[in-house]
Amino acid sequence: MINRLNKICPRKHILIVEDNRMHAELLSIIIRSSFDADITVAENGRDALDKITEGSVFDLIIIDIMLPKINGLDVLKTIRKVYDKVPILMLSALNDKEIIKKSYDEGATDYAAKPIRNEALRDKISVLLGGGV
Repeated sequence: MINRLNKICPRKHILIVEDNRMHAELLSIIIRSSFDADITVAENGRDALDKITEGSVFDLIIIDIMLPKINGLDVLKTIRKVYDKVPILMLSALNDKEIIKKSYDEGATDYAAKPIRNEALRDKISVLLGGGV
């Protein structure tokens, strides 16, 4: 079922920053099943920053905190120096109050602990893309 957001908004471009290929593919499937979206996947923090500096424009960025090369919090901090408006959803298996606080302090729009139910993820993405729930 395609989300009602698609009726009023053009196709979205979403960046998923996730080093686990299976998790990245699962996120892509969940997103594509509900949103009219192009998905770009970065497998590490350096790759994510390269995609952003190449000039790609994203409507939403989803970042795992535990990443190789550059961790998710550092990716978030770097992105926020350049793009202050793009919504950023942080994902992590670390459901730690310090990590959550640091994510918001560095500019995350929202945070979700893994594993996250498909419906909850869709709802968060819908809100972040401006469609409400």
